[in-house]
Amino acid sequence: MSRAGAAAVDITPTEPIMQGGFGQRTTPSEGVLDPIMAKALYLETDDARLVLITADLIAIPGPLSDAVNRELATRLGLTPDQICLCASHTHSGPIPLDPAGAPTAVTYTRRLELALVDVAVAAHERARPCRVATATGAVEEFFNRRTRGNPNHVDERVAVLSVHDADDDSPLAVVFGVGCHPVTLGWDNMLLSGDFPGVAQRTLESEHGIPHALFFNTTEGNVIPTSSPNRNSLDPRGYHGGSYADTERLGRVIADEVARVVTGLEHHGLARLGSRRHDLAIAPKNAAFDLESSQARLDRATQLLRQELGDDFVERAAGHVWALASHHVIATDADEPTMRRLMIAVCEYLGLSARVSYGRDLGPVNVPVQVLEIDDLPLLALPGEVLVEVGDEWQRRAGSERAFVVGLANGHLRYLPRAAHFAEPDADQHYETVTAGLEPNGVELALDTATELLAQLRAV
Repeated sequence: MSRAGAAAVDITPTEPIMQGGFGQRTTPSEGVLDPIMAKALYLETDDARLVLITADLIAIPGPLSDAVNRELATRLGLTPDQICLCASHTHSGPIPLDPAGAPTAVTYTRRLELALVDVAVAAHERARPCRVATATGAVEEFFNRRTRGNPNHVDERVAVLSVHDADDDSPLAVVFGVGCHPVTLGWDNMLLSGDFPGVAQRTLESEHGIPHALFFNTTEGNVIPTSSPNRNSLDPRGYHGGSYADTERLGRVIADEVARVVTGLEHHGLARLGSRRHDLAIAPKNAAFDLESSQARLDRATQLLRQELGDDFVERAAGHVWALASHHVIATDADEPTMRRLMIAVCEYLGLSARVSYGRDLGPVNVPVQVLEIDDLPLLALPGEVLVEVGDEWQRRAGSERAFVVGLANGHLRYLPRAAHFAEPDADQHYETVTAGLEPNGVELALDTATELLAQLRAV
């Protein structure tokens, strides 16, 4: 028998807190535009269990994911492969973890950990017999910022999983996903918000009679809303001046498409439910540089920043070099080549400063690769910002038009491009490759592992 339960919890901070996603911000939030939520869907069959936890956050850091997994192992007996945590990637939500250890952030992180556990337990406790249906929709609202729309390679699909009560056929929950950065609200917005995913979820719940709507982001790594200016990925002028009207419009477009798709679907017993996870050890991108070469590259970046920002740029930045450089670009109305040189230098300065301070060769990082099969949806959960081309390859390998990537899942290792992106002649001038989290073949290793995991699931 198929069973499902869903729950939600408000995780809006009660005090001002730094917002995640834009390095231009240097001060805490100044209020709340709309609530920040976490939600859970629990599914089970006679031989499988799974809980999907979603949150209106920029990411789910690895330490937070691990802490939630440990607690759910104790309270529900779930193993990490049966738990998938993912973030919407809103750039107006609270930071979930602050490495600097600011007291407000530390308190919020602990509250967040408890809330994510509690919402999963609540979903489990509410489990009842269910029926499901899956489908895909489409929206034409996305723009490939890496190619500047030429070609405009995006994934217009909308993933939909609808869950109904088996007894009275009433809706229990809908899980839906699209691939797009939630940046309709830019870095000048200082109010906490779930951005367009928050609007879409609330619209489905308040206007379409669905008790719980859960959002996941797919291949958003090189994709932004069409409401955003046509600027290079690095250009700070492309991410400010957005309005809440843009947020509401895009959220409603997505919600209406989900509602349209759900209408008339025939729900049935959950035909398949399975999950597999394997943690890979993969070298981080900057591991390719030894300490000597890292220092040399850092010196070059530092010199360029001194030329553009002044010899005292470190003191003036006060820990916010990205913000200082962004305001310089705007104040000088820098042309694109100048802007790109400056912002790439900032990327290298920040990344290589950390690399040099580490003081020794970098070891591998943990990369959780998780594959889920929910009815006829083959899902690949990866811990970072996944580029569209990765999703294309996952569709090919899964052999299904309903194969999707769940990005920002179970950790955050920055951008996850394919090896071919690193082979492009100007790879060292693109934000998504310069700030990638893994060595150039890292995502290919993850795809190979995911293919094996999917084969194991389908062999059962």
